[in-house]
Amino acid sequence: MNIEKYNISIERDILRISEDGKLSRKKFPKNIAENNQFIKKTKNNYLIKVSAIDSATALSAYEKITEITNVISEELYQENELIWPLDSYKLNKENIKLYTKIDISFNANFLKEEKIKDTIYKNVKQNLENIEILKLIYGNIKIKISDNKITISNISLNSKERLGISINQVLFIVVVVFSTLEKEDNNIFKKLLKTNKKYNLKAEEAIKQIEKEIKENNKQEDIDLDKTIKLSKKYMEQAHKMRYTIINHDSIVAESKVLIKDAVLMGIDYKVLNENKSLVQLIKGTHKEFVIEGNKTNRDSYIFPIITDDKFTSKQIMKEAGLNVPDAILLEKTMTDQDIEEIVKPFFNKKLVVKPRNTNYGTGITVFSEPASKKLIMNAIKYAFEFDKNILIEQYVKGMEYRFLVIDGKCLSVAHRRIASVVGDGTSTIEELIKEKNKEDWHALTGCPVKQDKPVEEYLKLQGLDLKSVIEKEKRVFLRTNSNCSTGGESVDYTYTMPERFKKIAEKAAKAFDAKICGVDIIIDDMKKSNYAIIEINDNPGYSINEWPYEGKGEKIGVSILKLLGFIK
Repeated sequence: MNIEKYNISIERDILRISEDGKLSRKKFPKNIAENNQFIKKTKNNYLIKVSAIDSATALSAYEKITEITNVISEELYQENELIWPLDSYKLNKENIKLYTKIDISFNANFLKEEKIKDTIYKNVKQNLENIEILKLIYGNIKIKISDNKITISNISLNSKERLGISINQVLFIVVVVFSTLEKEDNNIFKKLLKTNKKYNLKAEEAIKQIEKEIKENNKQEDIDLDKTIKLSKKYMEQAHKMRYTIINHDSIVAESKVLIKDAVLMGIDYKVLNENKSLVQLIKGTHKEFVIEGNKTNRDSYIFPIITDDKFTSKQIMKEAGLNVPDAILLEKTMTDQDIEEIVKPFFNKKLVVKPRNTNYGTGITVFSEPASKKLIMNAIKYAFEFDKNILIEQYVKGMEYRFLVIDGKCLSVAHRRIASVVGDGTSTIEELIKEKNKEDWHALTGCPVKQDKPVEEYLKLQGLDLKSVIEKEKRVFLRTNSNCSTGGESVDYTYTMPERFKKIAEKAAKAFDAKICGVDIIIDDMKKSNYAIIEINDNPGYSINEWPYEGKGEKIGVSILKLLGFIK
């Protein structure tokens, strides 16, 4: 028997409470779509129904209900609200019971294989009535079979689990349903557990663990409000810690995670098809779209990323469009050292930027914000040639660098990328401070760790420091010259302080490439003036820094991409 050929949905109640345990009187969270198929409000705003619908296995359904719960938990966290963790609320003259529900249906291929299409639900119903094990363990549950669906409802929330139900409980219910199809099949539980190596308990151990979980949950205790609120805060903090992650999909890029979470808020389903390539399918009814790395869609042309990868050519295109870009010269690896020295000679003892022609994420770039000696420049050129056979020597432009995110012709967000830095505590070395910074949620979970490489060592040397130097308390030391978040830079939201004229410039740059999704990097020294320089346009903008800035509110970039793809009107 192929026990994976079924569909399963898990639904749970979420009760919104204030930090003092009272029922929430706030409006339904504004970021959640009204017609959301995963997160549904009831007539009372304080009660929400959360559903993971039509998953192919118990494990995938559990992962989906985890992610949906994490998303709604984060929305409530931002509103300083909590989720009641017990199966009943009996405070302030209120008496509310909270449940989980599971729906199981067998898909057409399974029914065809087993040749039991006409009798399967009848057999299940007859046998379920004879199996008292679910009621013995779960108490006063309801079992209903109708419309080719088996519904097990009134499962009391498990307060020992943040999701209100454990994976073992879900697996056990599925096993019981399947056990009605065959009189003897002691291996079903093992087969289920083998569908994911993470849950590799032996059948007997799993059953014992389930019984223990349910018995503990069924103990009748008086509600201790302080204890319950403490437990709720613990669960909310656990969910908050997962705000930059997707359950069991750690390898996908941060932008894909942003898009998935925003899709859940909008009631759009998702599948991670290829984790290594961050390939995600978005689904709403019959509408399906493929998105790679959170922003590569069929709305942009194939040639756009090829052009933008070539920093020299893309600068020429922007220059022809009447946009300001820094002057640059091109060097080839085949040139002799003597020829390179002769060409670069005018830049000696001046401020400049050395960068590979065709790399991203700040790879191989050295920025000299102070006049650089011949030796330093030649070392930077040698370093850049490690990453590309062509490199650019570029005029240095004074000012702060901003990432303007443009989607479908509109600048939606502006973030300043602060250069990777550490703040001294008076006792720790720079190397130790970097290690501590990389433990922060933002750096650890968004794929933006502070890197230690040759440019860091060189830049510290210019400041008379090295990785073993101890920095005085409260002093900030910058570690490199480029501000890419991929090398440890930190984003600060400037969307509402940036003048509109600069946003229009970013939109003009995107239009020059007919780009639907892009990032425009602009250096601005004084926002009160009109001077600027576009240093780069990105076909693959790391917009997680715009939605999840290190400092500031951030914008719902994923929602705008969902609009571009036609999921939202």
